[in-house]
Amino acid sequence: MVATMKRLWWVGLVCLLSLGGSLPAARAGLISEQQELQMGDDAAREVEARYGLSQDTRATTLVETIGKRLAQVSSRPKLPWKFRVLQSKEVNALSVPGYVYINTGLLEFVGNDRDQLAGVIAHEIAHTTRKHAVRQTEKALIGSLALRFLFKDDGSLARNLANMAANLALLGYGRKDELEADRHAADYLIEAGYDPQAMVRFFEQLRAREGKESTGLATYFKTHPPTSERIRKLKEHLAKRGQAASALRHTTQPALIASTCSASRSHSAISSGREALRASYSAVASFTRSASV
Repeated sequence: MVATMKRLWWVGLVCLLSLGGSLPAARAGLISEQQELQMGDDAAREVEARYGLSQDTRATTLVETIGKRLAQVSSRPKLPWKFRVLQSKEVNALSVPGYVYINTGLLEFVGNDRDQLAGVIAHEIAHTTRKHAVRQTEKALIGSLALRFLFKDDGSLARNLANMAANLALLGYGRKDELEADRHAADYLIEAGYDPQAMVRFFEQLRAREGKESTGLATYFKTHPPTSERIRKLKEHLAKRGQAASALRHTTQPALIASTCSASRSHSAISSGREALRASYSAVASFTRSASV
């Protein structure tokens, strides 16, 4: 009987948390934005403790400048974004809610191509705007709540949330989340005035080194989808964006021409009216002079 009740409670818990139940953040999910940001702060301390921050102020300023520009065109511009550089030779970047980290190894990899760097930063911003860490942590949290009930956990659940978020960032997200972040990153680049094709260049540069002994790249290939797939998907997305923009131009151009022609006709009518009025004035003046004579 007790076992049956526990199973029924577990099923009810999953249904309740999946639907949001009567929780305050029912529409936004199990974790509120305030909790998300707190989780980000805690996870950031974990990340920085593991790697350490770079002392290169020039590199940090560059990442901050590009990051803030991109964050402003994202779907969550009001978050307290922080952009930092980690002292690591790995060609990688990561994010936790509110924080974006770029490794020194990645800065060396992209060199002077700021658009490539912007593409990586935009990708990490997209992980937060699309709430990838939140969704994955919610799934883990549901399981942890069930385990805590069934096995009388010691109450360390809250302390583990930061570890969950940090590990997600370090181990990488799922294929679906990574591809979604690529698409939104390309959109952010376009909105912020960067070259979205830089993301393709970045992936092609990675693919050229894939399968070779390359210092710092092993982790990136382990934690991200196959590079060729990302290139193909990104090119498809950019092509659709280009087609949409072309269609918009073709739709608006005739309307603009029609509007211009209409304005031109109105201008001609006004000019004709003015000429007629001037002719009337001249006729009246001529008649007045004749009458006075």
